Amino acid sequence: MTKCKKFFCALLGVCMITVAPLGTVFSVSAEEDEQAVVDTHSLAERISNLGQKKEEYEKILQKNAKEITDKEEYNRALTEKIKVLSEKVTLTRESITDLTDSISTSQKEIDQANDDIEGQLDALCDRLRVIYMAGSASDLEIILGAKNFSDMIDKVNLVKTLTKYDEELIDNVSTKLAEIEDKKVQMQEDKEHLLADETTLDADLKDLNETLEKNEETLKKLRDSSAEAEDFLADASNEQTLMESQIRKYFEKKAQTADIATDGKYVWPCPGYYTLSSLFRENRTSYFHGGIDIAGGGIMGSPVLAADAGTVVGVFTGCPHNWGKEKCCACGSYGNYVWIDHGNGKETIYGHLTSAGVQPGDTVKKGQVIGLVGSTGNSTGPHLHFECRVNGEKYDPMTEF
Repeated sequence: MTKCKKFFCALLGVCMITVAPLGTVFSVSAEEDEQAVVDTHSLAERISNLGQKKEEYEKILQKNAKEITDKEEYNRALTEKIKVLSEKVTLTRESITDLTDSISTSQKEIDQANDDIEGQLDALCDRLRVIYMAGSASDLEIILGAKNFSDMIDKVNLVKTLTKYDEELIDNVSTKLAEIEDKKVQMQEDKEHLLADETTLDADLKDLNETLEKNEETLKKLRDSSAEAEDFLADASNEQTLMESQIRKYFEKKAQTADIATDGKYVWPCPGYYTLSSLFRENRTSYFHGGIDIAGGGIMGSPVLAADAGTVVGVFTGCPHNWGKEKCCACGSYGNYVWIDHGNGKETIYGHLTSAGVQPGDTVKKGQVIGLVGSTGNSTGPHLHFECRVNGEKYDPMTEF
């Protein structure tokens, strides 16, 4: 059945190409009409290309926006960390200065203690000299050399006093010296640790500042990239608006000149293109195709004609994704479309349009240009989805030609 239909379509195409429709009248020359078709092809292709680029740049903007947010948060974290580290470095340096002062003070105390010891040693030497001058250096000799009992008592007390005093003196000075030396050693160790910490902190601070600088460079590039994307999108929107305006003028002109007499059958909705890439009720695994798909090389931007006179009951032009895609772009499977009510329960739908030249409520003539072929919605490439219904039920459009 499929082969038969394809053969029939091919035969129909040959007939439509070689035989001009009876009663067809155009108020503009064939040359002008052909030029208009070429222009709409070119405009539709350019709009499609712009649409693809706009989507790419919008994705860049979305990606940049997230990265900029992340980088700005990272910048804030780095700045805060640098602030904390800077304060820590300042405190460490203050501690090093304090320890240096304390070590200097301890050294002065050690020097003073050494001077005290030297003074005490001088005093001890003087006492020993007195003892020596007394006649002997030994305690027993000093005591036995007493002139009388009273002198002996004095000498015994003198020996005891000298011995106890010197022992206490040496013990006290030694203890004090040891404490000061220990304190000095501990402070010196603490200072060395702080100096090592300062070196580490300085290195960390340098790394953080370098990271912050690189992050800011990345941020600048992202912002520049976003600015370029925004400029492109603004220019593309202006250019697309201009091209769509030209297309609207084409629609208006064709609507005024459409005046096709027929024998009651539908006119072919896409003149010059007769290849059917999909037939009615073609099995698509999850559903059966509800119309026919008309395709062919260079079909993008070709005029789409109203198959019969009627009233436009539905139009959608909100899909900007006018290019081939693997899956539906979330704009609906038809993409941009026009829906016409022909009366007596009969309706036709024209899907995947680049743009539409009519609005709901418009009355259209048979053969009037109502849109341009595109690839919006669920479409893997440029083609016209042509669908026929009677009382809401889909039927094979090929029965109308």
